[in-house]
Amino acid sequence: MQLKNDLWDFTLKFYQQPDVEQSCLALQNQYGLSINRLIYACWCSCRGLRQQQGVVDGAADQWQAEITHPLRQLRYMVRKEKSEQDVLEPCYLALRKAELACEQVELALLYKQSSELAHAAASLQLLEENLTTYLHEIGVERDETLEHLLTPLIQAVQKQINLV
Repeated sequence: MQLKNDLWDFTLKFYQQPDVEQSCLALQNQYGLSINRLIYACWCSCRGLRQQQGVVDGAADQWQAEITHPLRQLRYMVRKEKSEQDVLEPCYLALRKAELACEQVELALLYKQSSELAHAAASLQLLEENLTTYLHEIGVERDETLEHLLTPLIQAVQKQINLV
């Protein structure tokens, strides 16, 4: 497994694009979407990689469910407690750092399986297909709010495609 890879580098830069972080967090909180899977769909689209139903072998999803999500829940619990007890700040920060390290592993697992994806031209159409594949895979229906929240991601991909 290669922790430092193109997907990781892309993620760090992409997440800093205008309104991307806020949109990703809202998509996670309101729709239960995985920020890493959203960014993976964007990265694949920029690299001309077409996601297909069933290509994801589940290792990243399993890691997320068994490791990252429980750690995030612990961090949320400590965050709530630290509002009343400042002494918990170092614990909270350590959990946050550990969660980021877990997300890097998850992205490395996704990166590893990207070699199995079919090639296509990098485009917003490909992004639409990749997002649709992911949303269908997890059973999320598109609505006006979801589309609005996806807009900053689409705009950031458009910028990236124009740079390539």
